[in-house]
Amino acid sequence: MGDFSWKAARRKYGVVVYNYTTGGVKGCLPLEIGECVHILEEYCTGSGADRKATWYRGYSFHNRKAKGIFPASFVHLKECNVENEGPYESVIPIEDAIIKEVTFVLREWNLIWKQLFVEDSRLFGTITTVMVDLMNFRCQLVANTLTNDQCWDLKEQIISRIDWGNGKLGLDLVPRRDGKQVDPDNCSFIELYRLHSQSMEASKGTSPRRQTIRDKARSSREKVASSMAHLVLSFKSLACNVGDESETYFSLYDSSTNKFISEKFLVRNTNKGMPVNMEKLHNYRGIFMDLNEADLERELYLVAQIFRSATSMLQSSEQQTPPKSKGRMLQESSSKKIPKFHYRRPWGAAVLYLKDVLALKREEELDFQMKVQSCVESESSFPHLHETLIKKQSMMIGKGFTIEKDKQTIGIAVSMKLLHGDLTSVKAEQPIMFSKGITMIQKIGFSDSINPGEVRNDLYLTLVNSEFDRGSKKAAKNVEVTVTVFDSNGDMIPECITGGCGEDAVTKYFSSIFYHNNNPKWNDTIRLSIPIDKFQCAHIRFEFCHCSTRDKTEKQLYGFSYLSLNPYDSATQADGTHALCIYKCDNASKIRNYMKLPSFQEDFNDPKIMSTLPNQLPYNRSSKEYLTVSTFLCSTKFTQQADLVRVFQSSSRQECIEKSLHNLINLRGQEVVRYLQDILDALFYMYGHTSSEGERFKHAAEVFHALVHIFNLLQDSKFEKFVCVLEAYLEENFSYPLAYRDLLSCLHEKTELAVSCADFDKEYTVEDVFQVLEQIFRFIEKSYRLFQGQYGVEPDNFKQLLGSVFRSYGRIMSSTEVALRRAQAKLLRELNKTFQPLLKLITRKELAGLIQEMCSKMPKELPPLLLEAKLQLCRDMVNSVLFTEQVSRDIVLPMCMSVIKKCLITKRVLPLASQTLGDILDQFREISVPDGDSQYVLKILFDLLMQTLLIMDEVQQEEAGGMMICCLMELLRKMEELHYTSLMNTYPKGRPLKDFLIRVLLVFRDLIKRDVFPASWTLMRMVTNHVILTAIQYVAQSLTEHFLTGSDFDNQLWSNYFDLAVSFVTQDSLQLERFSDAKRNKVKDRYQDMRVLIGLQIQTLWNGLGNQKRHFIPSLVGPFLEVTMVPETDVRKATIPIFFDMMLCEQNIKGNFTSVESEIIEKLDILITGNNGDTEYRTLFNQILLDKVQTEPVLREDGRRFVVSVTNLLEKLLDYRQVIEGDEHRDKRMHCTFNILNFYKDNINREEMYIRYINKLFILHHDANNFVEAGLTLQLYAQLLRWTPDQLSANLGYPSQKELERKEELTLKVIECFDKGKAWEYGIPLCKELAEVYEKKLFNYKKLSQILQREAAFFNNILEGPSLRQNPSYYRVAYYGMSFPPFVRNKEFVYRGDECLKLATIMSHLTTEFPSASILTSNTPPDDKVREGDQQCIQISSVKPVASERSEFQGHTVPMEISNFYSVNEVDVFQFDRPYHRGERNKDNEFKTLCLERKVLKTSYKLPGILRWYEVVQTEVLHLPPILVAVENMRTVNTELDYLTGRCKSNTDMFFQQLMMRLQGVINSVVNGGLPKYQEAFFCDEFASKHPDEVCHLIELKTLLVEQVDLMEQGLRKTESMCTEEMKPLQKNLVEMFSKLKQDITDSGSPRAGRLRGGSLGAVIRPGTPGSGSLNSSSSNRSSITSAEAMSQDGDNIYMDPPELTSRLQQSRGVTGSDPALNQSPTSQRALSSSMSSSNLGSGSRTPDAQNMRRFVSSPDTSNTDPSTPPPLPQRRTSNAAEIGTGILNTRPPPPPPRQTTHDLRFLSYNVPSPTSGNVTPVPEEKPAIPSRTRSIAVVNGSFDQGLTAVREQASGEDKIPPLPPRVPPRPSIPSLPEAGSPSQPPANENITSPPPVPKRTSMYRGVSSGSVEDTHM
Repeated sequence: MGDFSWKAARRKYGVVVYNYTTGGVKGCLPLEIGECVHILEEYCTGSGADRKATWYRGYSFHNRKAKGIFPASFVHLKECNVENEGPYESVIPIEDAIIKEVTFVLREWNLIWKQLFVEDSRLFGTITTVMVDLMNFRCQLVANTLTNDQCWDLKEQIISRIDWGNGKLGLDLVPRRDGKQVDPDNCSFIELYRLHSQSMEASKGTSPRRQTIRDKARSSREKVASSMAHLVLSFKSLACNVGDESETYFSLYDSSTNKFISEKFLVRNTNKGMPVNMEKLHNYRGIFMDLNEADLERELYLVAQIFRSATSMLQSSEQQTPPKSKGRMLQESSSKKIPKFHYRRPWGAAVLYLKDVLALKREEELDFQMKVQSCVESESSFPHLHETLIKKQSMMIGKGFTIEKDKQTIGIAVSMKLLHGDLTSVKAEQPIMFSKGITMIQKIGFSDSINPGEVRNDLYLTLVNSEFDRGSKKAAKNVEVTVTVFDSNGDMIPECITGGCGEDAVTKYFSSIFYHNNNPKWNDTIRLSIPIDKFQCAHIRFEFCHCSTRDKTEKQLYGFSYLSLNPYDSATQADGTHALCIYKCDNASKIRNYMKLPSFQEDFNDPKIMSTLPNQLPYNRSSKEYLTVSTFLCSTKFTQQADLVRVFQSSSRQECIEKSLHNLINLRGQEVVRYLQDILDALFYMYGHTSSEGERFKHAAEVFHALVHIFNLLQDSKFEKFVCVLEAYLEENFSYPLAYRDLLSCLHEKTELAVSCADFDKEYTVEDVFQVLEQIFRFIEKSYRLFQGQYGVEPDNFKQLLGSVFRSYGRIMSSTEVALRRAQAKLLRELNKTFQPLLKLITRKELAGLIQEMCSKMPKELPPLLLEAKLQLCRDMVNSVLFTEQVSRDIVLPMCMSVIKKCLITKRVLPLASQTLGDILDQFREISVPDGDSQYVLKILFDLLMQTLLIMDEVQQEEAGGMMICCLMELLRKMEELHYTSLMNTYPKGRPLKDFLIRVLLVFRDLIKRDVFPASWTLMRMVTNHVILTAIQYVAQSLTEHFLTGSDFDNQLWSNYFDLAVSFVTQDSLQLERFSDAKRNKVKDRYQDMRVLIGLQIQTLWNGLGNQKRHFIPSLVGPFLEVTMVPETDVRKATIPIFFDMMLCEQNIKGNFTSVESEIIEKLDILITGNNGDTEYRTLFNQILLDKVQTEPVLREDGRRFVVSVTNLLEKLLDYRQVIEGDEHRDKRMHCTFNILNFYKDNINREEMYIRYINKLFILHHDANNFVEAGLTLQLYAQLLRWTPDQLSANLGYPSQKELERKEELTLKVIECFDKGKAWEYGIPLCKELAEVYEKKLFNYKKLSQILQREAAFFNNILEGPSLRQNPSYYRVAYYGMSFPPFVRNKEFVYRGDECLKLATIMSHLTTEFPSASILTSNTPPDDKVREGDQQCIQISSVKPVASERSEFQGHTVPMEISNFYSVNEVDVFQFDRPYHRGERNKDNEFKTLCLERKVLKTSYKLPGILRWYEVVQTEVLHLPPILVAVENMRTVNTELDYLTGRCKSNTDMFFQQLMMRLQGVINSVVNGGLPKYQEAFFCDEFASKHPDEVCHLIELKTLLVEQVDLMEQGLRKTESMCTEEMKPLQKNLVEMFSKLKQDITDSGSPRAGRLRGGSLGAVIRPGTPGSGSLNSSSSNRSSITSAEAMSQDGDNIYMDPPELTSRLQQSRGVTGSDPALNQSPTSQRALSSSMSSSNLGSGSRTPDAQNMRRFVSSPDTSNTDPSTPPPLPQRRTSNAAEIGTGILNTRPPPPPPRQTTHDLRFLSYNVPSPTSGNVTPVPEEKPAIPSRTRSIAVVNGSFDQGLTAVREQASGEDKIPPLPPRVPPRPSIPSLPEAGSPSQPPANENITSPPPVPKRTSMYRGVSSGSVEDTHM
């Protein structure tokens, strides 16, 4: 039976191959394909061999915390290694490291790659390509189908791409050794540092480098070769009508030097334009080889020269010939077959600028068209035609090069591409191209990449020109030159001449022919490839033929010339131009025995040569005839230097050796390296064979000089590729066993000469000798071995000679001559290169002793140059085999330590010193060294290293800081407890040990804070931190043991420790939360979370301080706060309790913990706003400290209050931090700033923080152009200052100045803000205050004059207010939904807008600030579902300010210009109305049922204030019955008439027109029924019976009607006196209608329908019909609605009411500010009316228009009225069919209002009779209740403040209108902090224009409930 149970898994690693979903089964683990899983257990079925796992239990590496079971069939198992097997085991898959790295990299890049799509599209594309490459490469590696070499190359490409991508994406650099990631545990710090530096270099560049590791190791010769380029030319077609067979020669031409730099590529075409060799059709290619970087920078052109191959007869009649005989040299005279001759005739040329081609990328081929310029008409121009074309083209570059119209169509089509690299690699990369027979085109001369050992023997011959004598003939000759090469026997050398590449070599070369030209200029270059064995005795013969039409069978010979290649059996003919004699001869058979004749034209001017010639020459010659040629030799076997020949022949010409050696040194380097092996062999032959037995060669010094010259020449970068030739010679050809003797002797002599300063006038100095010490000693070592092999014994005098050399070295190093310093430095730098050959001859100890003895001779004080050289020698010894053996290391190590120590002390040569020390420590890790060596280095350099790190400047830090830190870390890494103990014991207890520990702590702190290593060096940083962590533990142990108790306690030392610990925990490189999951897990697996370890150590050491804690309170509050804000829960839990300990400690010492409290609050502000801390931190801080203080009786009360208060501050600061950036969060930022400002206002010890946030809020307001709010905010700061001369420090951008000066500056800024904000009333008291200071304290009358003038200007502006400013607009904004920030969530606010703020603007602003919020279209309060839901909803409606009575205005007649400001400013009570119908709507007369629901709001502070909005803290809902609605409407009309009549007296021109229009509208109004509707509604028995308690208002209504008659009569009298002739008919009509109206009212005493016919009593404006508002309507809810007409009128009515109406009405009634609630700017009303109605009113409600708002308002605004134009009076308006059709009138009524409940209305101020009179009609029982969403907030303490007395008087009847029940909250709310009381009413003598102060709590923690974290204020 099987074992059906869970067992520990045998194979623990697998990859998910199918997606697995749990299907809701508990305990299962969902998996996705590709996830890696760690298998902990397996469930098996079966037994024995049939045992099989069916289920696994484990976790995914994507989420290690979630464990569960999953099917075994969904997982593919892979082999792995298990480390630390057991509960804490970890698995490491066994697979190729590169494959694992690619997988990890792709996952990490994937997250960033998606972001790049938006942020950087260019890098996105590049990274995409690299990621695709990596995936393809990984597939190839996984397939395992590649060879080892292919696999290695592929891995190198992967590494290159990974390093580049990591660098571009800002990810970690990966240190590698031989392509593999290094294990930091198996690698020294020094090597790790260097590997990181290499990886950083590899990551640079705009694209991944394809260079592999093998490429980096290439030799210098290969590097030079890789820089070579090769231009591939493909011939396509020749579109030229040549007429004969053609030859086209392509070559590269340098226009800057006017020289061809390459051989010619020959293309042959038939007369039809097809290739002569049809195999080359579509494959006519040539490659111009070996173009170096200098060539690519030249002004190169591709030159094409075309020749036609003409015959002696016409081939067909189709051949076109020129009209003259120039086109054809030979004419056809008969049809008889005759021999045919081919003559090369120039036809044309073309050029192409190669700048674009040379800029080609690899593998990119471009097509070109070369336009050909023909020269058929002027053959003589052909040799320089390409130069002419280049000049023309250079002037036309960029404009297009054109030629004559008739030759536009001819041209050559070619394509080109550029290949890079040496020719061997190019052939390997382009095998197909080279397999098809491409033509190789060489450069003229040696290329930079010529391979040593390459044999080349080419002579380039150029036929320049010639000169012929015409003689007796009239016509000039048609000359053809035939070139042949002959050997010493006079035999012709076959097939050695090449006219163009691509064709076989020929024996005879025929030049081109210029028709009838006696001085032809060919400029034709050919290559002579003469066999080496025949080259030295060969000569070139030139035969001249005249081609004539008479000689039809053969060409007519005219003469010949010759040129010998070795004229004097020595050096080859020199390069250059040669003028050759032309010897006349008409028969080729007679040309013989001419070699003794002079060859050059100038020879006939040489008397020596002429004396050897016979009197009669065998051939005639003319001095006027000559041939000019030029030669250029490119040979590795033959030289043109005679001195070299003499050196080679030294055995036979010893008398010339000295001169020849001297001349050898002066030769060009190219000549020397070309024949390097032969020269070396000749020189060493002189050493070995030309001296007598036992005697030195007398010219040994000259030979040594020559050798030194050659060795130095090979170190030149141009010739370094020939070093391999030297190597080959040394290993294979050198065979002189006695050479060591002469070399050592000459070296000793040369050094001794330098010691005596007798060396400096020589042609070469000892510095040149020291430069090539390596080559000298290598030849010495080789010679020694040859001697030993040849004679079987060691040379007796070798060590003696070697010792004398090193003693001479010591003498030269001991010299203090300035002239020798460079030579001394050179010796020290080059000496290490002799180690390898010398160690083959002597032991390591002997060599180390020789070097030590030499260095001991040096002076103690060395100049920087020698100190650096000596240090370099030490480093070379450390990196050599001298350091690997103990016997030699015992000599080398002390010498190195001495030099390094001197460098560290003097701070000189620090980069090299640190590198040398790093090499020593690196060697210690590589080789097994005894502990004594490590102790030796540690004792000498550890403390010195730290001191140096502390005092290095920035430049030194940048140059050497990184390596020195690595050295220090490596030393610490090697140290164990024994080493630490030994090191500590080195310093006596007390001051020495303290100073040492302080240095250690400071160095560690600086290492952490300075970020020595780049951010991408994560591995380096982690290893460094781990070493520092270990060291800190030992340091902490020493602190506890020696500096904790009693008098041993040291405050400074412990402070440095805590500073280090804080820096360690808070450093960026350890914030694992910023890492990816994979990276974070990798770090934790290797190093754990080092922050937790240090955090626990901080807690332990703090607790161990005992009574010494007092020394660190409160200085460590800020640092420890920073530690607690690290986003690691364990760190926070370990360190937050320290604050409780600090509080308790200070409480026990001082009786309070004020300093801890103050410091925590101050530092929290800085840290939280600096993006530290989070919500979890606030919770932990609150929980941990509350629990702690509850356990301590002495802290239970104050501690709890403190914790709650700080938690409250944390919440406010976190809210502020979320909105600290971005213009879209500006309002939120203001709000959060205001909350924090209030907090600091209530903390009396936090004045500096309070001021800081005042300044922040001021800047926010000022930048937003909220000038009034900015001024009120800054005034808070000014109020904190006094007029005293105390000095204040610089702060917040203010300089250091006296207190009165700063207060003055602030006050002036405030005044400026009030001026810009047009709040002049606020600025006047400040002007008065400044005036008093200027007059009585500062006595500055000039400033007094200025401020008084400004005050006067303010007064004047107030009087002109209506024309200078408009009233602000106010809006109620409510935020519903739990996803809003806490400071606005489910709260209402009143916003103060500017003069022109429109509803669309504020809606746009709010939707920008809260993009996910939706605007509610109804003003009905939302239900609990909306409030508690996650959706964000915003409700906006316009509100009217309700002004409060001002005591200073009572009993006085105040001008409207003055009182109007206070009707809309300094208000905290607002209202908005909603019309509805009582009962069922009366369609015949809406006045019977029309009511108003008035919602009254009270804000936390008055507006304007330091915010543009304040929270609504109280809400009251009132209901006005229809009779009161009518009374309000009538009162408004009367007020307007009274105002216009009064204003006409003072300003007739402005107000007369308005008064006339208003009277006409009132007297002659019949709109909507007029007075009959009022009479029908109210003056009837039905109204009295149904509403007996409202009958009392009929008297007031009648009184207002009578008052209106009186006002109309006064107005008519006024208009009659001012009426013009045009207006008299209208005036007369109005008087008649008014008389009738007055008579009716007088007769009846009350208005009756019969007396009002004709609309005479239409002055009563009928309230409009309520309807449904929408966002598309043009209505507005700025005012209460009182007439049906108003409900239908457009808000853009052009008639506006003057602002003084309200004040006049109040004065007439003896009431101030009775109802200014609807006083809004007409402009604002009209602007908002089109977009607010639906959002402002509930569903079905009707929006009032601006016209009736003004009629209802007690003090309307005319701020938008032009002061020069009188505002027009409202005209009569009637409803029309269009309005009815659009639903303006006939709309569905809104839901009925709720049943009214009793309210405490003592704060209302409406003039309504008492309830006993029955003024307010009780709501009938049948009236439908208002929906439950409508909310009323209960009045706190029975009423609002005095500001709402006007509302109370108007709507009395508390017992009739009960309040609505408050909304029950859906969940328990967090108890809030006690709110500050509302600002009390200022006393009578208080400055009423002062801004409202920020509320201030009397105590910091007064009334705070346990655990409350609520805001106390908005």
